[in-house]
Formats: sequence, C-alpha cells, structure tokens
Amino acid sequence: MKNHLLPLFLSLTLLAALPAAAKDGGDDKADYTLQTLLEERETASENALSGAAAADPSSLILLTWPGDPESVRYEVEILDGLPADLDRNSPCESRIFVKKNIYTNKVLIDLSALPASDHLYWRVRPIDADWEGMGPFSAPMEVRSTQKTVARNAPLPDVPPQGSGVSLLYPVYTYAGNPGAVKYEVEVTKKYPENPDGTEPSKYRVFSAVTSLSDVYDSEPRLGTFYWRVRGMDGDGNPVGIWSLPVKTGVEPDKKVDIAVFGDSITQGGGRLYHTPSDGAYSYISYLDFPAVNLGRSGDTVEMMVRRFDRDVLPFHVRYLLIMGGINDLRMGADPEKVIAGLQRIREKCLRKHIMPILMTLPPINPDNIARYYRESTYEGWRESVDRVNAYIRSQPHIDTAAPFAHFSVMPSEFALDGLHEDWNAKQMIAGEINRRIGDFRKADEEKAAGDSDKKENRKEQHRKK
Repeated sequence: MKNHLLPLFLSLTLLAALPAAAKDGGDDKADYTLQTLLEERETASENALSGAAAADPSSLILLTWPGDPESVRYEVEILDGLPADLDRNSPCESRIFVKKNIYTNKVLIDLSALPASDHLYWRVRPIDADWEGMGPFSAPMEVRSTQKTVARNAPLPDVPPQGSGVSLLYPVYTYAGNPGAVKYEVEVTKKYPENPDGTEPSKYRVFSAVTSLSDVYDSEPRLGTFYWRVRGMDGDGNPVGIWSLPVKTGVEPDKKVDIAVFGDSITQGGGRLYHTPSDGAYSYISYLDFPAVNLGRSGDTVEMMVRRFDRDVLPFHVRYLLIMGGINDLRMGADPEKVIAGLQRIREKCLRKHIMPILMTLPPINPDNIARYYRESTYEGWRESVDRVNAYIRSQPHIDTAAPFAHFSVMPSEFALDGLHEDWNAKQMIAGEINRRIGDFRKADEEKAAGDSDKKENRKEQHRKK
C-alpha cells in the first residue's frame, strides 16, 4: 500500500464531518496541500453539522475518521466487546455490523438495529477497487465515547471548505446516505426552500434527480446563487426521513479572479474511481498558487466546449483561460485534426474577447484500466492521436501539463487508477507545471501592455509635434 498518510488514518478520531461522494479561493491558495485540504474538509463539516436544526431524538449516530486519499472505499465493523484474539489485518468473525460500500470517511449508523450493549466498539480500514483491505483495521474505539448524535434523520451533504478548489460551475452534489434509504432524490432550488423540515418538493425547484448512488452531477451551469438538498427514499419512492438542510451552491462572477480553467472531467476534478469533483484533493485547481474559476464539465468533447464557450466563459470576464480538452474525442477514435480545429476555434473566440488562451497538453491514459473499470474500449491509435494534438498545442502558447508523464507509454495506475482521471498525486503534478509557467504569461502580458502604452504615448507626442 502506497500510503504516506497511513499514520494519520490510523490515529482514528471522531470528527463531525460531512461526506464526499461515491462514483465515478483566495490569496492564500498557495498554502493549500493535500493535508490542509483534508483538515479543512473536516472543519467545514463539523461546523455544518453543529448548525443542524433540532429534530425528534433518534437512534442515528455518526462515525467519522481521517480520510485516506489512496482508498477507493472503506469497511466499517462494529463489535460487541473485544475478542482476545482480535486481528487488525482480518475481519472479525463475531462482528455484529459490517458495511463495505462506504465511499467517504463517515457513516451513519442506526443503533436501534444493533443488539443493546454498553460495550460496542468500532473500527475501519481502507479497501481497494477489488474490495480487499489496503491496510490494517484501525485500533478499535468505543462507540459511546466517539459517537456523534445526529438530530436529523436525513442524508448528510458534503460541504467543501472555502478556497478548496471545488466551487464548480457544474456542481456535483455528494452526501452520506441515511439508514433505510435505498435511493436518493437531490433537489436544486433558486431560493432557500420554504419547507426545510419537510419531505415534499420545494416550489423553488429548478432541478432534481433520483439515484441509488451517493452523488449527482448537475447537467446545467449554476451561475448565481442556488441551494441543494437531498432526501432518502425507500424502494417505492416513499420518504425515509426528511430533507437534509439546504446547502448554498453556484458560482458568482468575480472580477478579482482573472484566470479560469476550461475543459472536461480532468479539469472538473475527481479520481480514484469514486472521488468526485466535490473532493478538493482530486482537483488540480486546489493546488494552484492563485485563485481560478473551474469551468470544467465531465464528459465534454472539444465540440461541446466550443458550443458552451459563450455561455460559460464570457460571464466571468477573465483575462486568462487555461484550456485542456480532447482526450474524450481521441480515446474514442476521433480525427486529431478535428480536435485541433476545435481547440483553434476556442483560441479564436478567446482572442476576439481579449482573453489570453493558454492551451495545456494532454497526459497519457491507460486503456487496460479504462476497460477494467468502465468496460469501455479505447481506440488503438490513441497514442499517435494524442501526440499529434500535443504537437499542435506545443506550437501555441501553452503549458506542458503532460511533461511529468512523458516517460510513461501509458498512465501508471498509481497516478490514475481508472486509467483516465488523474488521482491526487498526479493532480498536484499538473498544478506544479501550471504554477511554474503562469508567471511567464502574466509577465509577457504586462510587457505587451507596457509596450502598447509606450507606442500610444509616442503617437501622441508625434501628433503634438506636428
């Protein structure tokens, strides 16, 4: 197990945190590391939970633990007492509760479903894509001394910390499900819902989706202020509990932010199979030394990016646009010349609006992993196609974000488990290349502006002399 955060994981503590997902800033952004992102997520979630509205007492409790970015999912056990021969490397045969499909670092438990006992203990371990343990179980902890009582029978929405790089134009709504629910309804509203403790849809609803997963990708850009919430349902669609408390979402144009990133799921974020774009650890924007607006959208082709440019880019009035797109086209066998033509159209759109386009090269993919986890085939000539597009990109103003992976014929699993979406470590490497080069573009832009100003003054001076 390649996990430099294992000591953190094993120092198991109870943290009132809200979930990340399941599936597949400010001036201080330079201080963001993987560790600070994980810590801030825990802090933001604790604040969110403490503000929950009071409800009838229930038997629900929340157990949480430090997140492990190398994990795919987690396995939680609850034990009635501590067996003398408890093995931290193997499941306990006498456990009274087990849950393995946990895609975030917390779980809601219904104590009424467990045998009454004053000696309940729990432990957790990370597991991989094959449902195998990636390390030992944590030391067992007493449930009653670490549990957090939950006053609201509802799923727990993820509340990313401010400045974490997950302010998405196309939001992804993630949550931890409540016991008894087999599916979930996510609702987006244009105003704060009028029935926060109810089960009926809000009259302000603008979007909804029902899923058996613990995340929903919004199909529409949320420019402005919106709210989202989620409720559990049984197999017949009846409510299980009530709506979660509404969470504010949406992106407001900010003239102080002069850089936006534009692309597909690589830009939107996510990785390690089930970490979604709402998890800042898997967004390269989280590791940038400067604030940026995330205009990525999962599944985009270059043509899709061209079509949504005016709607999604122009409202932000940015000076620089970082552009990465084309891998979805190329892996499916698209003509690289058509991808190049699409990128050129985006460049031209930028220049007409006085935006500096900065293309970014495409890192390699891993077709075997894509086939394994997505059951999708990859075009056999993808390498040649990527090389052709990257050659074009390198002929234009660009940042070579593929450079850290240049000596790999395919993307190694340790950098992109699913073969397509870079994991947190690769996202840091991509951000590193951007951080090293963005100053060159700013400097060139400033020098050009200064030169244009000098030329203008010279023309004025010549005119006066005449």
